[in-house]
Amino acid sequence: MSEEFAPKPFHCAVDVREDAAFVRPEGDLDMSTASEVEAVMRTAFDAGVKRLVVDLRGLYFMDSTGLTLLTRWNNASNRDGFALVLIPGHERIQRLFTLTGLHEYFTFTAG
Repeated sequence: MSEEFAPKPFHCAVDVREDAAFVRPEGDLDMSTASEVEAVMRTAFDAGVKRLVVDLRGLYFMDSTGLTLLTRWNNASNRDGFALVLIPGHERIQRLFTLTGLHEYFTFTAG
């Protein structure tokens, strides 16, 4: 497998400031790593944050599992009264949102 397509090590950091959590997944967001992102988001939400900001700039790859995770949290934000905001990722990540039509469904903000 070429180096370009080899899986990247995954890490998900979070920084909580006042009532907002900034979630920064790095590497490949797929079915093997989505649970880690989910756990970080859940912990921040359970701590009482009112805004979750997910920074997609550190992702090299995201599959439908990542899209599903973000979509579920977006649905929950609309239902439960908190904000979910995405910082756009690299072109290959943003293309997933465009191809699926989800780019109109999410709130994106500049990093």
